[in-house]
Amino acid sequence: MKTILVTGGIGSGKSAVCRHLASRGFPVYDSDDRAKRLYDEVPGLPARVDAALGGGLLDADGRLDRRALAAAVFSDPAALRTLESIIHPAVLEDFLRWRDAQDAGAVFMESAIAARLPLFKGVFDAVVLVEAPESVRLERACRRDGASPEAVLERIRAQRFDDIAPDAVIVNDGTEEELLARTDETLEKIVYLQEQNIKEMKTDLSKILSVSGHHGLYLYIAQARNGAIAESLADKKRTVFDVRSRITTLADIAIFTSEGELKLKDVFEALHKTLGEADAPGAKSSPDQLKALFAEAVPDYDEDRFYVSHMKKVVEWYNELKAFASLDFVEEEEEESAETPSEDPAND
Repeated sequence: MKTILVTGGIGSGKSAVCRHLASRGFPVYDSDDRAKRLYDEVPGLPARVDAALGGGLLDADGRLDRRALAAAVFSDPAALRTLESIIHPAVLEDFLRWRDAQDAGAVFMESAIAARLPLFKGVFDAVVLVEAPESVRLERACRRDGASPEAVLERIRAQRFDDIAPDAVIVNDGTEEELLARTDETLEKIVYLQEQNIKEMKTDLSKILSVSGHHGLYLYIAQARNGAIAESLADKKRTVFDVRSRITTLADIAIFTSEGELKLKDVFEALHKTLGEADAPGAKSSPDQLKALFAEAVPDYDEDRFYVSHMKKVVEWYNELKAFASLDFVEEEEEESAETPSEDPAND
């Protein structure tokens, strides 16, 4: 399932594009509408917002007073940033839950700001930008919202998209029929073409996660409010792992040898050199077969501290990276891993 962002400024026509996508049977998540509804649906969210912004924003029923909230952040950039630090993670978690419940080849999010939010980095497989001339956007927004040209122009010029790199641009400067035709052309390019061949990319083992109790490997996507968002390498399903999950990055795993510890990256490269383009023996292979493989690839492995159970994990990971990522690895960087690693399963 592909996850695609449709973005653009006020009056650009992104909502018209999304309505057309929905008419074609694609699930579309309206981030603005959902953000407003989350205030009523997420337990404790109104109280968190009220406390963070100094109080006085709840009505007698404990619900958020939307007018009071708007007034609190309207001319206070710091208050707006505080509000966004609470609501944006809630929107992302809601979107991922919604996405996982869909049964479609592609899902879309409509948002004017998600492309520029660090929290959403890596969430989307593609970004579609809807553009229109400023004069056209001004006329559309004034007619639709009943707002003054000055107010709309201020909003238009506050929205910047020159610092994002969209995968496709839909120019909405003609008739509605032309817009729909251009949307269909973009669908062909973004949805119906083959997925990006990630085997042409290098694998960063500091972003590849093993999660205790979960089969397979995961790609780190982003930090969530109570944990981390990660995507299964095999089926691309995204999951929010809470802070109680035991998460280890493959970059932080090593095996014992007679000369000390050997990082997993070096083990994978040694296996690749031994196996060539063949898969490693599966985890259900006999202990003798696994020992023979490691005796050839890593002849100095420590038999007393690197067990067959560890070998099974390593070959499982090797084959999964070979199938769904790449055995060409990026060089290590002097930075923290995506998650603080838990106990190293290969160094018991």
